[in-house]
Amino acid sequence: MNLKHLETFHYFCKFMSMSRAADHLNVTQPAVSQQIRSFQTECGVQLFYRQAHEYKLTETGEALFLLSKSIFSRVDQAEGLLEKARKATSEVLKIGITKAYASIVMPDLIARFQEKYPRIHVHLSEGNSADLINRVRTRKEDLVVVARSEYGSDLKAIPFARAEFVLVARPDHPLVSTRPVSIKSLNGEAMILRERGSGTRNAILQLLRRFEVTPSLLVESESLSFILAYIERKMGVSFILSHEIVDELSRGVLKPIHLVEGNIGFHADIVIRRNEPLSVAMGYFLEILKKYAERTLPQQV
Repeated sequence: MNLKHLETFHYFCKFMSMSRAADHLNVTQPAVSQQIRSFQTECGVQLFYRQAHEYKLTETGEALFLLSKSIFSRVDQAEGLLEKARKATSEVLKIGITKAYASIVMPDLIARFQEKYPRIHVHLSEGNSADLINRVRTRKEDLVVVARSEYGSDLKAIPFARAEFVLVARPDHPLVSTRPVSIKSLNGEAMILRERGSGTRNAILQLLRRFEVTPSLLVESESLSFILAYIERKMGVSFILSHEIVDELSRGVLKPIHLVEGNIGFHADIVIRRNEPLSVAMGYFLEILKKYAERTLPQQV
C-alpha cells in the first residue's frame, strides 16, 4: 500500500472535496484526483462513488477512512513530539537553588543533564528560599530547590532531600562537652544565623520558638564561609547543615554541641509551577532530580 496515496485518500475523505484536499496537501487538484484513482485501483475495491454533485464513501471506504484517522493521528503526535524536541535544543533552563545545595549537588546533576542535552544553556541561580520561591512564581526560574515551607496552591512541591543540622562552636566554648545539653541551654546564648529569607534560618527559629528559647542574635550573614570563620575566631554558636562542615569538624576547628533533644532535620523540596506543561528538557532534568531524591531520601530519613 502506498502511504502517500493513503494520506491523500484520508484528507479527501475528511473534506469530501478534491480541491480542499489539494489545498491542505499543497498539491494541485488533478494530482489529488490521480492519486485517489490510483489508490482505489491498488486496493482492488470501490472506496467511493459520486452521487449527483457529491462524493459518497462505500462501506469499505468508510471503514478504511476510520482506520486512517488512527494512523494519521499517531503521525501528528510524532510530528508534535519531534517539534517539541527541536525547540528544546534552543532552550535556556533556569534553575534556582539554595546555597546549602548549590555546590554539593548541582555540578553532578547538571553534568548528567547536559550529556543528553548538550546544546541547552543552563542558568543556575543561588539565593535564599523566600527569594527563590518568588522567582519561580514570577517565571524568572523554571524550577527551584528550597527549604520546605508553605508554598501556596499555584506551586507544586516534590520532596528532594533531607539533611541534619549540627550545632557547632569553637572547641573551648562552655557548651562543648561529651555530654548532651538541652536546647534550652541556648536561651540568651550568642548565636550566628543566616540572613532573613533563608530557609535554614526559618527552620532554626521555628525550632527555638517551639522550645521557648530566645537566643541573642550576634551576627546575621548570607555567607556560610563568613559564619564559619567568625565562629572559629569568636565565641558564639550556630546551626549548620552537616554536609557543609565536614572539613571543619574533621580538622577539629569546630566542635559539635550534642543536644538531649536529638538531631534536627531539615527538608528541601523541588518546587515548580502547578498545572503548566513541561518542556522535554525540563521534564528530563526533573527526572534526574527525582532519581537523586529516591537514592538519598531513604538513607537519610
